[in-house]
Amino acid sequence: MSISVVIPTRNRPRAVESCLHALAAQTLPWGSFEVIVVDDGSEVPLSLDPSRWAANFDLKLLRQQNTGPAGARNRGVAEARGEFLAFTDEDCLPTPSWLEKLVAALRKNPEALVGGSTFDGLTENLFSETSQLTLEMVYEHFNRDPANAYFFASNNIASRRNRYLASGGFDADFDSPAAEDREFCDRWRMQRRPLHSEPTACIEHRHAQSLRGFLRLHWRYGMGAFLYQAKRKERASGTMTEDLGFHRNLAKVAWSKTSSYSCDTRLRAHSYSHKSR
Repeated sequence: MSISVVIPTRNRPRAVESCLHALAAQTLPWGSFEVIVVDDGSEVPLSLDPSRWAANFDLKLLRQQNTGPAGARNRGVAEARGEFLAFTDEDCLPTPSWLEKLVAALRKNPEALVGGSTFDGLTENLFSETSQLTLEMVYEHFNRDPANAYFFASNNIASRRNRYLASGGFDADFDSPAAEDREFCDRWRMQRRPLHSEPTACIEHRHAQSLRGFLRLHWRYGMGAFLYQAKRKERASGTMTEDLGFHRNLAKVAWSKTSSYSCDTRLRAHSYSHKSR
């Protein structure tokens, strides 16, 4: 078993199935990867029939009381058999070469946390597009050097399993999906481990949002950031002041991104989205 894919989920059964269908199209051969779905306390317990995907990969469904995605990912890792680990979310559709690209990058960079790239699959949703633009600006600022990156979102990362365990994994004190990936990346860097960007390992993100959902999401991000800064202070890994360069340059970066954003990005997103259906 080469690589284990861990997917935390809660109350989104249709999205999980779409993600699994995308994983069934991976270019890695049968038997080289497994998928572990962790149902993190869904109100209606998730039901999946592993035989539906048996021709493509082994599927394991785990259920637990709600802890948040950080704790759910750690639970999945505890059951993983692969040499490598890959993480994505239920609202993501990995492109066919996603795992192949991640494995190749990890073989070349065995100590690294590898992060892929993301494009928005809901290009007509203003709030989804805004979230995508924000992520692109964050990556452009903090990951200017692909071989010495600073932050990866947790819906598209991979590492060797033994390196993940040595790092301590995700911090389960983060009991909602907000900033647990920032904390994990910061701790990884503090342990003198590299973060390596592999943009060819690509996923399509399909997170439909409304204004209310968008505001609620960013409120959670703010609460998560508060806990993240407390964790950084405990281990003296830096302060918010050191990150303010991004905010000072935000208007300039946003103008640059929005002026060139859309046509090329949206055409590529639409093209893949139609091909994957």
